[in-house]
Amino acid sequence: MATNGNSNPLDRTPDMEGLSAADRARIYKERAAAAGIGRAPSPEAGGAEAASAAAAEKPAAPRPGADGAGRGNGAPARPAAAAAGAGPAAGPAAAAPTATKPSGAGALTPEQRERLAAATQRGSAQAAGGTAPAVAEQQQRLVYVWPHLVTIELLSAMLMMLSMFVIGYILQAPLEAHANADRTPNPSKAPWYFLNLQELLLHMHPALAGVLVPSGALALIAIIPYIDRNTRDVGKWFGTPKAVPIFWFTTWYTTIVLILEIMFDEYVGVKPMMARIAELTRIDFFRSGLIVDIVVPLFLMTLPIVILVGLLQRIYKPDGARDWMIAFFTGFLVVYVVLTIFGTFFRGQGMHLYWPWDQSMIRIE
Repeated sequence: MATNGNSNPLDRTPDMEGLSAADRARIYKERAAAAGIGRAPSPEAGGAEAASAAAAEKPAAPRPGADGAGRGNGAPARPAAAAAGAGPAAGPAAAAPTATKPSGAGALTPEQRERLAAATQRGSAQAAGGTAPAVAEQQQRLVYVWPHLVTIELLSAMLMMLSMFVIGYILQAPLEAHANADRTPNPSKAPWYFLNLQELLLHMHPALAGVLVPSGALALIAIIPYIDRNTRDVGKWFGTPKAVPIFWFTTWYTTIVLILEIMFDEYVGVKPMMARIAELTRIDFFRSGLIVDIVVPLFLMTLPIVILVGLLQRIYKPDGARDWMIAFFTGFLVVYVVLTIFGTFFRGQGMHLYWPWDQSMIRIE
């Protein structure tokens, strides 16, 4: 619908009925842009308005007859000459504030009228044609929980259940006999998802390995979103340029250090080492449970982390909290996997280290 020059471009017109708030807001923006609302006037328009205002305020030139009459009486001619002499000097000063005044409320130039009419016609065409193209494109990009996500989850659950039925039919996994307190299996292992904690129990105090260390690790994982509050590249595994090298360096460093510490506790041992130090220094406090089961294990867990932080800062210089969180979470994940692998494939009779093919790995009932 076309609009006249005196209409307000922000008025609601009949062609906007039935449109959503977003469509009406977009049409208002187009009309305001076409009308020049919220935009500084151009130099050409300002110069033209100033010239027209100066021409309107300039007094009319005297007629020859009036000049002759004034020449006969000299007194009235001097004020006219003074006004004429002051005219060129006062003209620019008077024209300056006039140029900043709008020529009238609702008055538009022909170009602005054409742009406003075109914007109104586009809004009418979109109202007649249904949903705006931008809204339709956005609806096509949206993925809804129902039916998109729920359908995929349902199919995945059915496929997983079918796979478990097939595996259970092909692979025979009979239940063991009832537990007998007089005959404890050797080795007696926890389920695979708890073997990492059982591995920790071999190296430190049960309260430290079973409660404090897991709770501290879970608490640190829970506060990661409060430390790394940047929402950029959320959901990407490696969202920073240094993420991949930091990931691989942390993986290899954690794996090597953890294997060395497990081998050290197996073939050297914290208790024998502290007992030897107590004998050399004649200080029995070094062989106490506080030192052997708590202080030394905490030191052996904390020292590699401090060294890792120093190496990352020196070699890669992480940028922001995201790189540091990737490094720490990678270290936690590697510790979980390595401890699970050792508890599953390398712990045999007496929970000692053996190769997977060693006869001592056979479970004694």
